[in-house]
Amino acid sequence: MVSAFLIDALNDPTKVLQELYQEYTGNIDQFPAFVASHFSDVFLKSDDTLREVLPLDVNHPPDSYAPRSLVRFHAMVQDTSSSPEMYLANLNENKCGGWGISQNMPASEWPSTFDYCDLKEATALWAVTVPGQTTWKTEELAARSDSSSSPCQVPPQSHKFPVPNTPHIGVQVKIYDNEAAQSLKTTDVVTFIGILTSESLNSEVGSSPMVSALHVLCHKVQSTSDGSTTDELATARDDLIKWIADEALGGDEVAAQWLVLELSAKVYNRATPLLPPSITLSRFPVPTSSSSSALPTLHHVLSDLLPQHLSVPLSLDLLNKEKFSPESKDEDLHSGYLQVPHGTTLLLTENNVREGKLVEKGVMNIRAVQEVMDAQTLEYSFPFSKFSFPTDIVTIVLCEGRKSAFFQTGIVVPLETQPSLETNLYKTKEQVKSPDAARLAAFRSFIATAKRCFGTIDIAEETSEHIREDFVRQRQEDKSEGGKVTSSVHASAGSHH
Repeated sequence: MVSAFLIDALNDPTKVLQELYQEYTGNIDQFPAFVASHFSDVFLKSDDTLREVLPLDVNHPPDSYAPRSLVRFHAMVQDTSSSPEMYLANLNENKCGGWGISQNMPASEWPSTFDYCDLKEATALWAVTVPGQTTWKTEELAARSDSSSSPCQVPPQSHKFPVPNTPHIGVQVKIYDNEAAQSLKTTDVVTFIGILTSESLNSEVGSSPMVSALHVLCHKVQSTSDGSTTDELATARDDLIKWIADEALGGDEVAAQWLVLELSAKVYNRATPLLPPSITLSRFPVPTSSSSSALPTLHHVLSDLLPQHLSVPLSLDLLNKEKFSPESKDEDLHSGYLQVPHGTTLLLTENNVREGKLVEKGVMNIRAVQEVMDAQTLEYSFPFSKFSFPTDIVTIVLCEGRKSAFFQTGIVVPLETQPSLETNLYKTKEQVKSPDAARLAAFRSFIATAKRCFGTIDIAEETSEHIREDFVRQRQEDKSEGGKVTSSVHASAGSHH
């Protein structure tokens, strides 16, 4: 039964939707939730069925699909400020009008009269390719060998993608299960499954541009703890540190250890701030004139290890001209470099910085980065107000001097390279000596597992007892200070954190 439904849904999702509508006997207001539940059971219960749905990504752009194809879009929610969209839920002969069916009908086919109770709202938002999503992660999600793929160019509404002049997919997403849509926030990473169409960005404006629209049948929010494990994690750490040191840090294993710790960090608690520290690798040589790449080898290494990694080559020109924080203009949210999903690693390189003037916009950009480093928050600017939203970004700075020219990081590690390996600091992707596929998978799993386990420590009973006894002893030695120690500390000594 499920198999037959799966095949039908893949071939003609609109037909399946109409059949579900005609068989449905419940309240019409609950039909969108019924559809979401039905398609979730088919597509979102296992990775195998999910990957049967064609991917929408930079290698499989919207124009490579026929209208009303069923696709899945692994995307970041960029803008949730769009007004809800009205649609006619019930058409003539008890036909479904949602999911783009009524919008695409010619005027001659619209019912001459209709019940205003059949006018419903769909949540509209803008979603983009996950910024910084690395090539291996994109290929893993696609899980298809499609020789007919055609890489996309910079699409319309490119100002809504954080990284300027970068190929990506931008789609207007329409969700009919409004209750489920209410929980979606900017920078959430979501897998949407829906029917792909092309529509006017704003149906109320005659000159509005045409954009791709995805009418969502079901969706799933990605957890920041998603990831696999492997039995080889016990030996992966030392090999990982050795590989990073030799391949990208001139043989400095101490710096590599700090880097691995940084990659494993995340926001653990905001109430009592336990945030990932920012790190500067200082004394990092600038590329010589003979260097084959302006990007450090570390960029390629991190791209091999992490699902989401973004390098920003800082310069005065970039700081003074580009946007780092999102800003709403004419009720349209423009993105910025820092509008990225939780779990992203940001590599800021200062080797292109030269003497010059930093204008007000550049100062504001630096302040935004520092705010992410210090408080893990990012300010969004609106016409009459500003709001700060939580982030969870690991930040790594590379600088030539003893400290960063712009940022105050929590950790500064001077790089100490071996002369024989110093030339490895700047290599092209093709020159990087990657481990075999199995070992690379173990490295990725080690980092993902370490990030998931952050803040989870099992304390043995004898250690817990020692902590309690030491706490009591200190209170007895200094009663005046003991009154300032809260009972919660004593209680926590006997618990597992």
